[in-house]
Amino acid sequence: MSREPRILSASAPAQPSDDSAADMVASALTAIESQFGEEHGWDLPPRLFVLRLQSHGVMVDFIPEALWNPAGINPADALGDHAETLPPVPPLLVPGVVHEDSVFAVGFMFEGWSKPRNVELPRELRMLRNSGARVLHLLPGREEVRIVQAVDLNQRTFHLVRVRGGQPLLSVAGRKDALEAEGTIPDALSRFVHAFRTGPTQQAKYPAPAPRMEN
Repeated sequence: MSREPRILSASAPAQPSDDSAADMVASALTAIESQFGEEHGWDLPPRLFVLRLQSHGVMVDFIPEALWNPAGINPADALGDHAETLPPVPPLLVPGVVHEDSVFAVGFMFEGWSKPRNVELPRELRMLRNSGARVLHLLPGREEVRIVQAVDLNQRTFHLVRVRGGQPLLSVAGRKDALEAEGTIPDALSRFVHAFRTGPTQQAKYPAPAPRMEN
């Protein structure tokens, strides 16, 4: 896909808070899922992107898949492989300030399969999962979902999920009823955004669509 940056037409969050930086990321992710996901239907390739603050709005810059997944492997594995080449995020960070033209979040939008809360994995699928295999695509009663995950420059995680045919649900770390955003993808995004924060020499290493996956 084209890497041409796009200025988002993001509206104010449905439930604004006293944290304008988090609200800005939340609004941007909601707009991305709507404008570049839901409006185009399903069975879309995953997209890695960065968010930059501009004087006239938020710019989303989609990163071509060839840069982060040249081998065409599972996207989560591709992101994890790139993340391993970057320094780990230290346990303590001095809070950063978002300024114009800076990258203030890195995100990833993808489709996959989810297990409804009231559905249990059959024994044979549990055994496969425990061996390291991905199994949700084999689960009877599975749900098709589109997920947008992001991490901002202060290592706060954002998680938006839409079940096919449903409405998007957004979770922001630290807020009430926040979802647990953990795993290969948020871990990779954490390293990517930290690399942007810590210096231009790291920015060339960041990595975007390949096979469908589960979170």
